[in-house]
Amino acid sequence: MRPQRLSRTLIRIAGVLLVCAPLYTASLFAQSTNDALQPTRDRLASLQTCLGPQNSELNDLKQGLLNGWKVWKSHHSGPPPPPPAEYLSSLDRDIEACAAASQIKDEARRQSILSAVRKDIAIKSEDCHKFGMGRAVPVSISTLRGSVTENGWEVFYRWISSSDFQPEEVRVPQLTSPAVVALPPGQYAIRAQKKLSDTQTQTIAETTIVVGLQPTTDLQLAIE
Repeated sequence: MRPQRLSRTLIRIAGVLLVCAPLYTASLFAQSTNDALQPTRDRLASLQTCLGPQNSELNDLKQGLLNGWKVWKSHHSGPPPPPPAEYLSSLDRDIEACAAASQIKDEARRQSILSAVRKDIAIKSEDCHKFGMGRAVPVSISTLRGSVTENGWEVFYRWISSSDFQPEEVRVPQLTSPAVVALPPGQYAIRAQKKLSDTQTQTIAETTIVVGLQPTTDLQLAIE
């Protein structure tokens, strides 16, 4: 092959590579992201089996978690990253509640559990719409005696569900004030306690809050 023809051929090949390489890279990225979203997809499929294919909140949540909503799409191409581990664990909890409901023959009690699951999905769906993707929300809990912050209180939280399905209470690793934890969108009961002596403990009664719909959540617990 003549040098000039060889040179033109090499230029054409280089041009094709410059065009195709970004497309190939984008394809690989989309494939890897989709693979990373498979655990999310599996959990949503389990919840759809429980709640039915016509549950609008679950369908909206599925769209947001797997494809992203406007806030995500306006700044990114392709699907969003997988929800954080805490979020997936909360979906597992919803699946466990569905499984518990399936074992209850009393229709009122069964619907009580399913209602809590639907409410949790609705909160997650609305938060996902607002922020574009699945996320964990920073929650900051302070303890106040009057208007003065008091430190050293242990904080506990639990997801609010039906009385027929009660998840275990979880302790926030940090003491107040503040104690900070990242929680998936949902409704929670939060309380605090402080050991006064070997035999005495003071407790701040549970406060119910909805986590989500705002960038962060700040909670002040009053010491009585």
